[in-house]
Amino acid sequence: MYFLCSDFDDTFAHRRIIQQNYTLLVNWLDSKFSGLVHKLFQEDVINRDEMDIINYEGISSNKNEKLLSILSRKTKEQFDKFLDALDNSGQRHVLDLITGRKGQLQRALFLLLARYVPNVAKEEYMRSV
Repeated sequence: MYFLCSDFDDTFAHRRIIQQNYTLLVNWLDSKFSGLVHKLFQEDVINRDEMDIINYEGISSNKNEKLLSILSRKTKEQFDKFLDALDNSGQRHVLDLITGRKGQLQRALFLLLARYVPNVAKEEYMRSV
């Protein structure tokens, strides 16, 4: 299980994580093809109605916005399961960026690059992992 840090005792700290990384998450999460949504349902992070709401959206960024909205209302334990699901759905690059495992400078560079050249940033990041 992934924990953001040892002082992650604030019950709603995950809301700040989502807010601070919102653009990155909306653009980089793969909620459409990775099986992430199904993993979240399987782990009881989201219920059937929430899964249907997410899956109803056709555009990936819209799916991600729905998912993030739902996750922001979940508990810390459910958010930790989301972090596990990221790792288990082939999205460790997203997990590393939002948990700071890649370092602040590298994260800042990727965010800057992603803002101007999103596909190149994603490909470059994947080569560095």
